[in-house]
Amino acid sequence: MQFTLNEFELNLTSGSITYQGQVTNIRAKTLLVLTYLISHKNRIVTKQELLTTIWHDVVVQEQVLVQSIKEIRGLLGRDVIKTYSRQGYQWTAELIECQSKTHLLKKSASLYLMLLLLTVTAAYFFVSFEAEKSDEGQQNKFTVGFLPVNNDMPDNIHNWVPLEGMDYLSHSLKQQTDFTVIESSRLLAVLKTNESVQPSAMLKVENTAENLALVQKNLSLDLLVQTSLQGYPQDFFLQYTLYLKHNVERGVIFSANVKTAFDQLSVLIQERYGDNSTANISASSYQSDFSNEAFTRGIGFYHQRAYQKAIPFFTSALQDNPELLAARRSLAASYVNSGNVEQGIALMQENIEQAKNKNNHREEIRSNLMLGVLLINWHETVISGKLVAGKTPDNKNLIAAERYIEITKTLADQHQDKLFMAYAFEELGKIKRLQGEYLQAIILQQQALKLHQTFRGQYGQTASLIELARVSAAQQNFLLANNYFQQASNIANENGVATNQVTIFLAQADVEQLQGDSETASAFAQQAMEIAEKAQSDYLITRVSAWLNNNDYYEIN
Repeated sequence: MQFTLNEFELNLTSGSITYQGQVTNIRAKTLLVLTYLISHKNRIVTKQELLTTIWHDVVVQEQVLVQSIKEIRGLLGRDVIKTYSRQGYQWTAELIECQSKTHLLKKSASLYLMLLLLTVTAAYFFVSFEAEKSDEGQQNKFTVGFLPVNNDMPDNIHNWVPLEGMDYLSHSLKQQTDFTVIESSRLLAVLKTNESVQPSAMLKVENTAENLALVQKNLSLDLLVQTSLQGYPQDFFLQYTLYLKHNVERGVIFSANVKTAFDQLSVLIQERYGDNSTANISASSYQSDFSNEAFTRGIGFYHQRAYQKAIPFFTSALQDNPELLAARRSLAASYVNSGNVEQGIALMQENIEQAKNKNNHREEIRSNLMLGVLLINWHETVISGKLVAGKTPDNKNLIAAERYIEITKTLADQHQDKLFMAYAFEELGKIKRLQGEYLQAIILQQQALKLHQTFRGQYGQTASLIELARVSAAQQNFLLANNYFQQASNIANENGVATNQVTIFLAQADVEQLQGDSETASAFAQQAMEIAEKAQSDYLITRVSAWLNNNDYYEIN
């Protein structure tokens, strides 16, 4: 993201300021403070919020923040940031955005562009570094390079992931092994200073496995690691691709914490290649886990909503490893989203039993919840074992759903899994609303809201706020419903979560329909469509299109 500010050119992507032809690089943490203040320029940002967000991984004194503010003012002028005594700081300077520039940390083609720039422009550095290694007698050390982490989280609070994640992985592996690990700072320094590479030319290069493998060969890397962070706060999964000289390996790591996922990947690399060296890494050393490889490929199709293509991969993963519970759950969801609901339900029930037998508590909790949510949301009624079209969930389905979600709540409580406790309260509250038990619905949603407020990712609160709005609307208290919608919107907008923004607008459209105002309802739906199209999300566009066409629509997500 690039801006002009008076005579300054501010590039938040490269972390640099250009003034009268001179380029000044901004210190990493100071750049994060600057970016955060600009992103939240419409309000005062508290000191604690900045400390928690920017220095999330360490305990620091307030002075480090004061120093960063001082550096920003020294670079751009004292009046760009206003200090509010005992409150915090606010960005006040007027910025003009350069629309033609790209943003490094968004999950669009801009991140892929940076990866391409990295892999090509780093060639010079790596060749030099290999020569340096030779001089130091380190020719036989296993050489690893990490690409920036692809941040595919649906929010703004994980914008630190691409660069800090890359840096964390590099330093972690370097400390734990005797591998030669390429320093991320040196790679990024090449990117910032190499002005000979034109972005427009790089757009013609595809970021394929073949091209990355070719780059790897040219740079004499034994291992090139590409990663992508996805999921939601407290429920992450890290997809990784390991490019070796003679093969490519893929996998997925599940974790409730981002740094824990990175640590698990470091351990995996250490265990896999710790006894190997440049001399003995060959085609014969291929150790890929076929089930994990197939599962990862299935996940890729699943997130593209290509469920029919995902099914064979999940099936193959299960045939190779019947104990891969996540594959069975994903296969069940793929069947449901493809229209084969009965097959999906049967697989989900099987997964619950398998998880119980394996003492895999998180998987048992998750599968019970997914099955319960399916029974709540699927717009079909089960009669004599057959699906019959229906506009609302059958009460028998709701009773069955409540049973599964009560199990979810009990298990989550036993294992102190607060995230799934919150989810359970949300869904139980939804059931009570559908059954017309509004007081109980409100109590359950307030319990969910209280749990979500303990998490760093605030946008989990929006689901409960939307449900509270729906309950208020059902009670004809539309003023209170609008108040809940406003709270939900503030959180979703603050965190930049397109999925939640769309959900809020569609819920508001439903409430307007309830009041008989079809024109306002359509306006809300159109706003939802604008966000869905801007996010380039087929899933969201399909949801909004279904609403506009008055069709029932639900996918397990």
